[in-house]
Amino acid sequence: MNQAAQAEVPLSRVARRKAKTNQRLLEVARNLFSEKGIYWTKVEDITDLADLGKGTFYKYFDSKETIIRVLLEEGLGELLAKTEEAVRSAHSESKILRAAIAARVDFYLTYPDYLLIFHQVRGLLQLEGDSATDLREVYDAHLRGLAQLIKPAVGFGKVVSARDVATAIAAYVSGLLTYHVLFEGQEAIRCRRDHFVRVLDRSLQVLLKTGEGSR
Repeated sequence: MNQAAQAEVPLSRVARRKAKTNQRLLEVARNLFSEKGIYWTKVEDITDLADLGKGTFYKYFDSKETIIRVLLEEGLGELLAKTEEAVRSAHSESKILRAAIAARVDFYLTYPDYLLIFHQVRGLLQLEGDSATDLREVYDAHLRGLAQLIKPAVGFGKVVSARDVATAIAAYVSGLLTYHVLFEGQEAIRCRRDHFVRVLDRSLQVLLKTGEGSR
């Protein structure tokens, strides 16, 4: 093994260790934010549960708000990827909205912690400051991506835009499921998965028809 290859070995180990620590902090933070709440969870809570020093946290994240933003980016990114996969598999344009809704319902049933975190983060969007601005930008990018995916189902020349429908999908799905999960539990909602998809799809179809009638 030459000297260059030997030099790369410890670096790769360091990189793997850093990635593992970064992922550990994110997983612990995600669990705490969903169980304890983003407002009440402290950096010390995250480091204690992760069995890491507080100084280690700040090597990876500037603040609690930073790790919230990273989790939001990761969660919404994965949600959009799952939605895109479902939309691409839709057999016709008329099936796109239902496919998008079903993908999001399935995502939240698989990752209920993200459902609760997203619900909490929306409260932070009402605040002033750089952190709230950063979070709004993450959400805005997600809605733009969702609007592009569903645009073929919305069509052109309608009062209701693809962005309006994307916003409605995001709000309807997460809002409805949040309350039902909180009061009925995840398993009860899982058993009624198809029912919720139908209800949400009908709500969006009404929105589209309202837009047509108001032209």
